[in-house]
Amino acid sequence: MCANLAKNVKIKLSVLSSAVGFLALFSIFPFPVRGQGNTWAGASLAQVMESAPWRVGAFRVNASLALANLGYDTDIYYGYLDEAFPDFTFSAATPVQIFLPLGKKVVLEAFESPQYLFYLNNEKESAWNNVFRGQVHFALDRIYVQAGGGLSNVRQRLSPELNVNVREKKDDLHGALLWQLSGDVSMALLAEDASFDYGENESAGVYLSETLNRRESYLDAVAYLQPNPRIRLFLNGQYGTYAFKSEISSMRDSRSYGVFGGLAFVPRENEARRIDPPQGSLTVGFKIFDMINPLAIDGSDFVGTMNLSTGIFKRTMARIFLSRDFTFSAYAGSTYYLSTTYGGGLIRRLSMHATLSYDLSFSRSVYPENVLGPSIEHNYHYTIHNLSLNVRLARSLEVMFFGMFGRRSQDAPELTRTRGFVGLNLVYGIATSSVAAPTRGLSL
Repeated sequence: MCANLAKNVKIKLSVLSSAVGFLALFSIFPFPVRGQGNTWAGASLAQVMESAPWRVGAFRVNASLALANLGYDTDIYYGYLDEAFPDFTFSAATPVQIFLPLGKKVVLEAFESPQYLFYLNNEKESAWNNVFRGQVHFALDRIYVQAGGGLSNVRQRLSPELNVNVREKKDDLHGALLWQLSGDVSMALLAEDASFDYGENESAGVYLSETLNRRESYLDAVAYLQPNPRIRLFLNGQYGTYAFKSEISSMRDSRSYGVFGGLAFVPRENEARRIDPPQGSLTVGFKIFDMINPLAIDGSDFVGTMNLSTGIFKRTMARIFLSRDFTFSAYAGSTYYLSTTYGGGLIRRLSMHATLSYDLSFSRSVYPENVLGPSIEHNYHYTIHNLSLNVRLARSLEVMFFGMFGRRSQDAPELTRTRGFVGLNLVYGIATSSVAAPTRGLSL
């Protein structure tokens, strides 16, 4: 393990040193940022770079200091242990995003976010995290290409099924090709390959590396139609493969076939209305989960994601959200489950710089029959209330005070647990920006 860790660190340092040298070589050339071709992704790329607040030579930089979940947790393990473990906690991160335009058609992007996770009384939960991502954008006249990869080493809550801190290492490569056929019609091909490693994490006496270490690969073909400047419709076909690294979990090797459709609302620059227009996106579809082992039970169901909001009164917005998809189980006696989260909320503008919001969400899981091992009933149910007050103190300083109360239950009534959190998030600086480029459909 140490050898692999040293190898990964060595590779990352080599990549970073090469990237820094390459960027430094070109930083002395003051390339102007102009229109990036005639694709909607290229236009978004140009807007993101133009809005970056810091400029050093040719560099465009977004950077911030982010304190998150600074407060008191009534049970950091959410009832997974026999007794509650309350604690004071916070995370501190310094995300930095750098763009370097090499002329009008090529842009290099690098993102780095080191983070420290702190627990006052449970020191073993404290940890250092890091996420690195690098990619290159080619914005031609009617073609947009994006290619890159990432390395992440993060200790975080694994999933609603196992809602405790688990270290996950992920390496990925991805690429996207967008072809703008006309002003309102475009097509895209996307590919991604990712590897997941869970190290020495343990659950119910079983190492998560034996149940969850895997390689995922995806290929998507997407068609877009934009009938007006506000709405972009899409139809997506996806093929995925999942290969597990442990011989014990080779029975989980599988394929997925999905067809998705939906829409995204495209925000306008400097849009100001008394009643906010619809915002967000919607994806719905059907996925077939094909287990390669003939003894395993295949799955198929409707899946999707939704996050939509719109103004309902002069200063009030309503929000609805949904997430539903197949997920591999952390338990050795199961293979996968169907996870569903849905809910809604209200957002009230108190002033130009303050908003008050409330969300109520519900989550549940459904496991298929399992003929490969003992039947396991881990079906979970969550009910979560969130109340927050967001205040912008200055252009580069924003703070959010919030409180959360959640209830988790399983099929056995005696396993019902509650968890509360009161604290704040604070961001000083300018948060990173995302290019509105093609994205693949749902994944595990």
